[in-house]
Order: sequence, then C-alpha cells, then structure tokens
Amino acid sequence: MGRLPIGGRMSLRIPHDTSRLEPQDLFDPMAAIVATGVFDTIYSLDSQGNPFPSLADGLPKREGRQTRVMIREGLKSSRGFPVDARDVVQSIERARRIGAVAVLGDLQAPVVDKADPRCVIFKDIDPSVLVHTLASPVLALVTRHHAPGAPDGTGAFRAEPGPDRLTLVRNRFAARGPAFLEEIVLHRATDLLDSVRAYEAQSADIAWLGSYIHQPRPGSVAFELGSAAWIVLRGGNEAGEWGAPGVAQRLCDGIPPSRLAHLSLGRIPAPTGTPTWGGAPCELLVSRASPHLGEIARTLASILSSPGHEVTASEVAPNDLGQRRKTGAYALMLDVVRPVGPPGIATLLALATADQGAGAKSIARHPPRLSSYAPRALARTLRLGVVGELRISGTMIHQLRLAQARDGNGWDPGSSYRVGP
Repeated sequence: MGRLPIGGRMSLRIPHDTSRLEPQDLFDPMAAIVATGVFDTIYSLDSQGNPFPSLADGLPKREGRQTRVMIREGLKSSRGFPVDARDVVQSIERARRIGAVAVLGDLQAPVVDKADPRCVIFKDIDPSVLVHTLASPVLALVTRHHAPGAPDGTGAFRAEPGPDRLTLVRNRFAARGPAFLEEIVLHRATDLLDSVRAYEAQSADIAWLGSYIHQPRPGSVAFELGSAAWIVLRGGNEAGEWGAPGVAQRLCDGIPPSRLAHLSLGRIPAPTGTPTWGGAPCELLVSRASPHLGEIARTLASILSSPGHEVTASEVAPNDLGQRRKTGAYALMLDVVRPVGPPGIATLLALATADQGAGAKSIARHPPRLSSYAPRALARTLRLGVVGELRISGTMIHQLRLAQARDGNGWDPGSSYRVGP
C-alpha cells in the first residue's frame, strides 16, 4: 500500500464482543467492523471490482489442470511467524468449515507444491474465478498459529483481544505496509449510549453511532462509512409454521421505521403488513456479548409480541448461540451476517449460507438470474429476515481522518490517521 506510519492513537467504545476476532466467521460483528485492518486476503478487488495481488506474487498461472498461486517471499505474520503455502492451505480449509462453504463451492482442497514451499496448487479451476474467490473477506488469511482469542494475520495491525477491550497495535511485519496509527483501542461499551457518554466526557475520540446526549462536543465531525453487515431475524425449528421461508422477512417488513430509529440500523423502508408474531410464546435468542444486538432484540421482542403470543429477548453465551444456530434448536434468534463479496450474487450466497449452510453450494454452482439482489428481497425465500444494517457511523474529533474501505462500505482502519495532537 505504500503506507508511511504517521503516529498517534485513537480510542472509542464499541457495543460488541472484544474478547475474540474471527475473520472467517460469517456471524462475527467485530470482524465485520475491524477485520480488514488485521487480516489480508490473497487477492483483493479495487474500487472497480478488478482483482490484484495482495499476498500473492502475481496472478494465478494455469498449467494443464493445475492453477498455481505463488505467495510473496519473506511474509511474516503479525506475531512474527513466517508465512508460506502451508498457511494458505490450512486457512482455506479452515474457512470452508467456518463460513466459506458456499464461496468455495466445488473448489477442491489445495495442496502445497512439494518443490516450492511458496506455491499453492489448485485443480480444475479457471484462474479468473480463483482470484475472485480468494478475494472474499471470509477467506482472509489466518496463520497456523491463529486463534480467535489470539488473532494472527498479515494486516496493518496486530489484534490483542480481551474481555474489556480490543487493542489494535501497529504491525511492523504488515504485508502491505503498517498502519498509519500506532494504536486503536476499542473498549467494550455496555450499551449504545456508553460510547456517546465517553465521547461527550472527552474520554473517547469517537461517539459510535451517535453524537451527544447533553451537549455537543466542540469541533465534532460526523462520519458515515456505510454498512459492514446485515442484522437478521432467524426463524428456527421450534417456530413451527412461523419458521417457514419468508415469514421472518414478512415480520421485518411490517416494522415501522420509527420503532427502530434509535438503534442506528440504516434506512428502514416504509412498513408493509404487520409485525405481529403469531406463533407460541417464545424466546428471541441473542448473544450476551453484544450489547448493541441485545438492545435490538429487546426492541424487536416488544414489537412482535401480542397477548398469547409473547416474545421475550433472552441473552445467551456466544458458544450456546452458535450451537443453537447449527442445530436449529430455537424459535427466534437475532444474528449478524457478513458480506462475502461485492453486492450481487455474493449477497445471496452470504444470506443463503447463513440460512442453510451447505445447501448454498447449489446456488454457487448454478447462480440464478434475478431482477434484484436487494437483501430484503432475497430473504423472502429464506428462513431469516433482514432487520437492518450494522453501520460504521457516528461522530468524531476533527483531528481524525477515517478512510473509506475500497468497496465503499465500511472503513479501512490501517489507512485511517490523526492530524495534530
């Protein structure tokens, strides 16, 4: 990238889990927000959607039935480990198990070239298809030493998670240049207003999703950097006929925008129909690690409920939520789904993967031609509904310059910087 470190620090409070960071997890809100600053993909797409090498040494080369990708020489991870083709192979297969099953489709497991430790061999795939596949954010490279609680990538920052804060420290081994900033500290907010209170008290540099409660802070600048993920309402096996495809989106479509305005979910369309839950009394499950999602769940529960059909928000441990998601053992769940590529068929792949797992592979194999790839339109055939968006927006001190992500949605932490003291 040619970044030259400038210096400075930035701090904020954010209402999500700071104890882990998993770029290959389709459902990790913190990864949706900051993973691009910590991890790189093998190839990336520019603002026009054209691929270019990020960690690769050039574009793939076809030799008979083999397509070969060379990894750049001398790469090191944020924790100082050498990076070679073994990390790529393990990372891809790990992603296949976690969130990239549809993105990878029928792509066979790659292997390391026995004659060259920097060469990864893929079979029976066109190079132009491969570069777009390997540019997916859920295929970000993680090393053999990576764990969600101790992330290890090649991005502009090294991530240090903890129960109360996630610290991003400039990565001196960064493959595409270290971050402009020395450090970004993301303290875990207890609710949506916690971040705004801290900003108003001048103990934080950003008011996440807000501006002020009592008095505007002098010199403040609003920022709006788009959507990082979708917030969805899932219907599970315990919902009966109310868990059928299309029902969750029908409920979401009936919610008046004014009822959700305080939750910073982006533009909500005018309501159609009614948002009244007609199933048996049930719980709306949500991760207790994300205060933002918890507030949304409580609001939705009050909107959906009616006498005899009460919905109660219930916060559960993230691991429990993940297990219930896999088995379908719930009636309703609030969740996050990250994009897996540029808007279009990748939108359908992300939502379909979230809804039916391996069944989304058939969509990847035979992509439908649709008149609209709008998330809410796509969800009308799925067992989940789009409530709104996870936005990157708020208010910041005038010394900060937050960089827009290349695709126009979200931000680039590594290219963000601070001017002055």
